Amino acid sequence: MAGACFIIPVGLKREKIERILETSEAKRVGCIVTVTVTGYERDKTPLVEAASVLAEMIGARHEHIVVEPGNVEGPVRLYRLLCSEAPSRVIVAGVSGSRYLYPVLFQVLLMYWRVSGAEVLVQHGVEGGDYSLEPLQGFASPAMKLTSIQKDLLRLIYTSRRELSGKALIEEYGYTKSVYSVLADMERKGLLRVRRGRIEKTLPGRILYEMLWGGG
Repeated sequence: MAGACFIIPVGLKREKIERILETSEAKRVGCIVTVTVTGYERDKTPLVEAASVLAEMIGARHEHIVVEPGNVEGPVRLYRLLCSEAPSRVIVAGVSGSRYLYPVLFQVLLMYWRVSGAEVLVQHGVEGGDYSLEPLQGFASPAMKLTSIQKDLLRLIYTSRRELSGKALIEEYGYTKSVYSVLADMERKGLLRVRRGRIEKTLPGRILYEMLWGGG
């Protein structure tokens, strides 16, 4: 498994697509996939062609997939493409394209995440503003089973005003070394990140914490 794949839902606003194509993520991938729903093909064609040109410039493969509402062929084709390319990292642009696409794309990407173990990220932000790369599976974390120790750690990490580490959890809070495997599973679920031993918070993790224990 190698490389990265960038999936771009294509709508009608050229400025959105151009901004996405200018991001550093788009220039570090081996595969760019544009996805559209049926309709307004004349307006979307220049945007798809722009993505194709960028892919050629950076030596990446470009694929275009059309999703017809109610038809499973497009989503299944995307899933099989991912399985064939086997990227270790997948990024989906979350600031463009038809709203119809997102539930379908998320189902495909979460399935690929589950069977491949790849890192799957959503470019999360608002039109014309900044964005962050967040673990897509974290937004589906309420559908995953959390152990009691994971719930305890989630609460501890998100109530702490300082950045914690696995070492601190062991030395200051009495956890055993098995906490590292627990943190690894929480990272796999998108609820935190571990970088150089330090535990970083994610947006999905913060949302889940607030839903469970926030004051409202």
